[in-house]
Amino acid sequence: MYLFSLVFVLFLLLLVAFLVLLERKIFGLTQVRLGPNVVGASGLVQTIGDGVKLLLKRFFLFSKLNFFFRVCPMVGFILSIVHWLVLPFPGSLWHMGWSVLFTFAVSGVLVYVVLWAGWGSDSVFGLLGSVRGVSQMISYEVVFMFFVLLFSIEVWSYWLGGVCEGTGVFGIYFKFLLVLVWGVIVLAELNRTPFDLVEGESELVSGFNVEYAGFGFTLLFLAEYMNIWFISFLSTIFFFGFWDLFWYLLIGIIFVSLCLLVRCVLPRYKFTQLIDLMWKVLLPCISFFLMCASVFLS
Repeated sequence: MYLFSLVFVLFLLLLVAFLVLLERKIFGLTQVRLGPNVVGASGLVQTIGDGVKLLLKRFFLFSKLNFFFRVCPMVGFILSIVHWLVLPFPGSLWHMGWSVLFTFAVSGVLVYVVLWAGWGSDSVFGLLGSVRGVSQMISYEVVFMFFVLLFSIEVWSYWLGGVCEGTGVFGIYFKFLLVLVWGVIVLAELNRTPFDLVEGESELVSGFNVEYAGFGFTLLFLAEYMNIWFISFLSTIFFFGFWDLFWYLLIGIIFVSLCLLVRCVLPRYKFTQLIDLMWKVLLPCISFFLMCASVFLS
């Protein structure tokens, strides 16, 4: 069991390394430059080299920094791994009957990592980034939960396996509309452009993690990119229902590539625009879908 846990964590780290390399390659193509191409064949080992270099950097801890600043990177990293326990991997909690609610709980707790890390940094930029994170979470979390409940109502189960085994009574056109709504929700959930308000480089330097370096920054970075893969696999379960790992990886790569391409073409929203979008547009839209599903599937 311990050996499998170690192998699984290494698998997640390899996924993160591949995602970082894919991101830098896509950015290079869209900006008409080479991207990483020196370390290893076509830059394949560049991410590993950068990770080792980052881990070797010193992580300064000053006396003014409190307990939350010190523990938040590890808490965020652990919660990101716990997220994966509901997916169909050997030794996971895949057969847990309340896996949908478990996903809600972990997603809700993750925002406190951003809040505590920014507040504990004793930095104005970090505090503003954490406050933005809270306002963003309040905006999209309700829509996110309503959306997942829509698929739970389809099969009348809070088990992700039941969602995966669902007969798919939603028509293909209806699901196409849901994909568009889901894409916006996911970008807000993952703090990706155009909703990367927590880490606004142009106005907050680096946002909530501005005071982190070395080991602490690495753990926060890994947590963020593991969540991207988790949401991609969750999207595969909702819309395709594949059980095979190969399909999870294939659809996941397509999904994260689309997320990265969005970052290349769209500017950042203001957080007030995000709040308006979630509360005035997406929440009424998904509430209507939820009401229709409750009526026709009851």
